[in-house]
Amino acid sequence: MPFQPVGDVQLYYEMIDWTEPWKSGRPPVLLIHGLGGDHRMWLYQVPALCGRFPILLVDLRGHGESSQPALDFTVADMARDLVRLLRSLGIERVHPVGLSLGGLVAQQLALDYPFVAASLTLVGTFCDIPSEFADAARAAFDFIEAHDMATVASARITNAFSDAVNPVMRGYFIERVAGNDKRTYTHAARAIAAFSSADRLGEIDVPTLVVVGEDDRVTPPPLSETLAARIGGARLSRIASAGHICNLEQPAVFNQALLQFLEGL
Repeated sequence: MPFQPVGDVQLYYEMIDWTEPWKSGRPPVLLIHGLGGDHRMWLYQVPALCGRFPILLVDLRGHGESSQPALDFTVADMARDLVRLLRSLGIERVHPVGLSLGGLVAQQLALDYPFVAASLTLVGTFCDIPSEFADAARAAFDFIEAHDMATVASARITNAFSDAVNPVMRGYFIERVAGNDKRTYTHAARAIAAFSSADRLGEIDVPTLVVVGEDDRVTPPPLSETLAARIGGARLSRIASAGHICNLEQPAVFNQALLQFLEGL
């Protein structure tokens, strides 16, 4: 199993490349999962992408197979982890694709290390929490702190999918998220609550795709509309009949939008 030490943690990663080796290489697509998830959240994207682009899957610090830091950490820490991983692998540029928390990390990566991002895809995420969403965000964080991981996972993953999702798939991801260490999960939730990139989005000058499920209850479409409006030239793709984790609920539609964007660069 591939692990790489990066600062105070070890990151689990997988590199999958079925592109034609006699053609000039494209930058890898870096798939960054959401809160409480891991690299398995991209199971429908890897087969669709890996014959056209190298794929780099990673578990963020405190998630999946990666190590769990004892102290609080920030989104900037997670972005720095990824840059260190890329350097250790000899990768100069990537196409970051971030879901939810992963979208925050992707923004931070593009802002703090602009030479790394060849493009940016932000899925079901935000640039900051507007005042009208502040009470809901505070209530969500209080819920995380007050309950065990089984309760948190059941409530949050149920809310993250639309009501029409396959219940067996929903149950699988509830079980996966319930297996998170509560302390580390809370650290990551605090990092989300502290994040804001709104004042810096004008610095992003790479092609950007913003994707949101029309039934997203976690980061509703207006947050993605704001994000797309603040990044110059960004395009917005809304996916019907999908909630927060739209890449799992409507994988064919999601993959088509992502590939159309990446192939057009």
